[in-house]
Amino acid sequence: MDRYQQRLFAYVVVFALVLLAGIAGFSLLEGFSPFDSLYLTIVTVATVGYGDLHPVTPAGKALAVAVIVGGVGCFVGLVTNAVEHLAYRAERERRRKKTGILVGLFFSQLGTSLLASFSRLDPERKDLARVLSDPGSFSGDRLRTLAADLGGRRYALDSRNCDLAALREALGRKVDVLSMLLQNPDLDEHSRFSDLLQALLHLWQELVHREDLSGLPDTDYDHLSGDISRVYGLLVVEWIVYMGHLRLTYPYLYSLALRTNPFDETASVIVRD
Repeated sequence: MDRYQQRLFAYVVVFALVLLAGIAGFSLLEGFSPFDSLYLTIVTVATVGYGDLHPVTPAGKALAVAVIVGGVGCFVGLVTNAVEHLAYRAERERRRKKTGILVGLFFSQLGTSLLASFSRLDPERKDLARVLSDPGSFSGDRLRTLAADLGGRRYALDSRNCDLAALREALGRKVDVLSMLLQNPDLDEHSRFSDLLQALLHLWQELVHREDLSGLPDTDYDHLSGDISRVYGLLVVEWIVYMGHLRLTYPYLYSLALRTNPFDETASVIVRD
């Protein structure tokens, strides 16, 4: 529950308590029926003025004052927060769609090819490919479960098996794209996609600060292996979620993504059936 929902829920609870207090109070103090007490409470909160039904006892009038003081402010707060919540949801949906476009740009420019390269270094690639080659993995509860499971999986890619110079060059060609994506105001700085971009830029910086990437000590290779494994783990989960997004919103892009699935050895961009 986000802060808007929490605040709206609090106002709803307080407003409901005010209504209940008014109904119970006017019933006991003025002898009105529960329905008349509800009517009187609503009229009091709305401050529209009393008609033929109004409190006559001093205690009833005191209750009316309390209902006005507590109820009017709560009612205004409830309406205001309801409007803010609707505006927030609309803005969040707009940003979600914009983020989907940014993620799509990332995978078309770098993500898919990078995932294909890294997956070949994964010693457990066959197990992963068996799951991620199935189009049914990218829908509904199965997608959410898969993303959660693979998000908690430990990845162990060995940088000794990677062409680090080629990786440095590939990231260097796209560093402007990564920086542009990371600086986009529509991107949530605490999202998983932002973490992926940060991890990629860090990996590029690690590589670019080493003039010679061959003959490194084992401790340094281990360090780079950790950086590559971090990127790979984030890439896998982000790609799964992105595939689910395409399946629901852009079927034609989803078709291409399936035909270029980096985990499916039989995938072909050529449409044959």
